[in-house]
Amino acid sequence: LQCIYMEAIILVGGLGTRLRPLTHTIPKPLLPLANVPMVERMVKNLPEIFDTAILAVNYGLNEMETYFDGRDIGKRIVIVPEDEPLGTGGAMRNCFDYITGTTAVFNGDVVSSINLEKMLKQHVKTGAKGTLALWEVDDPSRFGVVELKNGQITQFQEKPEKGTELSNLINAGTYLLEPEILEMIPSGKKISIEREIYPKVAGNGLYGFPFEGYFIDSGTPESYLEANFKSLGKNGTAAHKGASIRGNALIHESAKLKDCIIGSDAIIGPGVEMEKCVIRKSVILSNVSGYGSVVEECIIGPDVSFENDLTRSLISPKGAISF
Repeated sequence: LQCIYMEAIILVGGLGTRLRPLTHTIPKPLLPLANVPMVERMVKNLPEIFDTAILAVNYGLNEMETYFDGRDIGKRIVIVPEDEPLGTGGAMRNCFDYITGTTAVFNGDVVSSINLEKMLKQHVKTGAKGTLALWEVDDPSRFGVVELKNGQITQFQEKPEKGTELSNLINAGTYLLEPEILEMIPSGKKISIEREIYPKVAGNGLYGFPFEGYFIDSGTPESYLEANFKSLGKNGTAAHKGASIRGNALIHESAKLKDCIIGSDAIIGPGVEMEKCVIRKSVILSNVSGYGSVVEECIIGPDVSFENDLTRSLISPKGAISF
């Protein structure tokens, strides 16, 4: 590699509409995964060669600036605001002044098992202009797929009818790009890099990097729960004086529990106070209070109180939905 350090752009400008009403009060990148905001978790997971994380932000700019102000998370943080939403391509181009060479780009809501160091080695070895992480799906008809020949992406196919798909490989929202790709994007315009730029480079230095393990777009209530449990891994809380822990669970050290059963797959945030509750397959955010309830497959937003049994609900101070 020619440079000592590299930059990563994280696209965190979206409105998080599929997680409303939760995202009316918390920008999606600051929603916790296993009690750590998803954007902070993504930055901390960057390989050592990446010393700078550039956050492309539209919605939630003030909250993002406040959160990272003076906070040391082991990388330099640069926040680049978008006055108007610029799409994936426009947001990347907006960060161009802060990059020095080969750049990683991530969709901010993706949780995956991708080995970025391995992907970077392939990118350098092939001399690629761009390398896209690819994920195999059973039914590609809901996605855009790529045709891969000798490691190169030769064409894109949008939402193919069953039986006509060129492959089962979809874009997994993680890229390694040379500056010349970003220079192809018009400055200050709303551009989709997936639809308007990548097809122009197909067959001319655009490579694919298929990977296995897991790939979660954490933008829906169901996938947000899944991303939390995957982020938890096996790093749960072993014991808590006010709770019986069943299976894998995480309880913040400041939570106060009494006569509760927690788990499996349950995450309890800071400042939570609960008594006589059973919490399974759920995420409880900060400063929630609960009494005498069974909660299953739920997301309970900050500062909410409950005294009823709950299933498959997202509840926040701004309202509730069932999913």
